[in-house]
Amino acid sequence: MSVLIKNEWLKLIKKKSSWIMWLILVAMTFGITLLVRSTTKSHNGEIMMKANDLFASLTEMTSFLNLFVVIVAASIVSEEFSRGTIKFLLIRPFSRSQILFSKFVVCLIYSVIGTVILYISSLVSANLLLNSQSPFDVVNGYHGWNALTVAGAHAGANLLLLLLYSTITLFISAAIRSQSLAVGVGLGVLFGSSIINSFLNVVIPKHQWLKWNPFNMLNIKNTIMENTGAENSYPAYLNFWQMAGGILVYSLIIYLVMQLLFKKRDVSLS
Repeated sequence: MSVLIKNEWLKLIKKKSSWIMWLILVAMTFGITLLVRSTTKSHNGEIMMKANDLFASLTEMTSFLNLFVVIVAASIVSEEFSRGTIKFLLIRPFSRSQILFSKFVVCLIYSVIGTVILYISSLVSANLLLNSQSPFDVVNGYHGWNALTVAGAHAGANLLLLLLYSTITLFISAAIRSQSLAVGVGLGVLFGSSIINSFLNVVIPKHQWLKWNPFNMLNIKNTIMENTGAENSYPAYLNFWQMAGGILVYSLIIYLVMQLLFKKRDVSLS
């Protein structure tokens, strides 16, 4: 199994696009920080923004990381069908479940490395371009946590989201074989969740069970900064661990259905 995962990883990492997306992530992190620097300068040229204030939120760049992971997850299966290599893959001494699992694991590895890259580039860019601070200083509004911990909490919460995004996108890619549709659905979940949540918030007060819908789980990063009594101010409130559990359950269900569909998939027409 490890051989299969290694092979899938090598196939992914040999693509120029895999490296380009990481480089774009770093370049955009520095670009956004530079933009923040220019917009927070006072009349006498003093930079008003402190490094930890931006680093703690990972420079608000997690959406771009999520976008790149969705693209990888959409292509990792659908390309096998579009290029006709799926038949050669299936004649190898591995089951379909193992093949799909290896691609799933590779997507998660790509997500983890991308998160580490974003974490480090946010820390470096913020301290180079803004008012530098020790990352061990406490960040206001985050339970007395230091900047390293707050940024780590955001990174961890976003990794849970990447697990769900990857699973959904792989499911579409494996079931329909369409890379463009898989990317479209992934982007729809990624950027359309706030719109859907705004509609659901209207009906959730009357139907409390709706707060367990998967789109509400996508608000997990908001729970990192929550204050005491937040459960009384938000009708769709779920705490961090409830949302984390919900994301894991939804990801597991989608993954199992994806495996079932992939096992029954007829590749003769590929």
